[in-house]
Amino acid sequence: MDKIIKIRDGTSPLERTILCAGEVVATAILMFVGCMGGVTGLSGEVTSAGQSGLVFGFAVLIAITAFGHISQAHINPAVTVGAVVLGNFPLINLPIYFMGQMVGAVTGFALLMLVTPLEYVGNHVNSINGTLQKKAGVCSPTMHPDITLVQAFIVEFLSTLILLLVCAAVWDHRNSDKVDSAPVKFAFTVAALSIAVGSYTGCHMNPARSFAPALLNGDWEYHWLYWAAPILGSIAGASMYRFIFSKK
Repeated sequence: MDKIIKIRDGTSPLERTILCAGEVVATAILMFVGCMGGVTGLSGEVTSAGQSGLVFGFAVLIAITAFGHISQAHINPAVTVGAVVLGNFPLINLPIYFMGQMVGAVTGFALLMLVTPLEYVGNHVNSINGTLQKKAGVCSPTMHPDITLVQAFIVEFLSTLILLLVCAAVWDHRNSDKVDSAPVKFAFTVAALSIAVGSYTGCHMNPARSFAPALLNGDWEYHWLYWAAPILGSIAGASMYRFIFSKK
């Protein structure tokens, strides 16, 4: 089993605590900066999908630059699952990273809610032509009304699969001389996927990113999809790279 999945390593309890703390702060940065870029109307201008996607990409760059050398800055449970499947991350650290990412996501989003008027970040009801319509809060998973549940699942699955292919390539030992550009690679990957896929499903690719606004805003609709599709896409992408493209 240990040849297929790395079960444990020699990390001490103190080192595991530092890893968890790194994920907490890195994920908090992602949520605070990334979701702030999606706040619409505060400056009198409507935030475009392109602008929001770029901000999320640069939030990833900040998080990885600050904590990539400490915890690898997964900032995403799907990425952590993919790292386990690739065989270069110990299974024993999986719950530690999950906990750090969830705490960090909630902390970052809570800080955003603290500094932003609630009507700009929370879910609320709008009156459109006399009809009351619920508007989801910022960063909450939102599907286009014309997209079916199956289509949304496929889109989140494939976008996370692509993200994991990039992760696997960056972590590949054949790219060990190009690690300095890793934050930029991840930033533009997330930005490109967010801009392309955002109008379909919001392009979350990250269960922690979906969990925080669901918890604090109560936006639980189709929440299972934003866990199942990214996790399965991560497993598929990591497995594809490991068993087809990787080289000992």
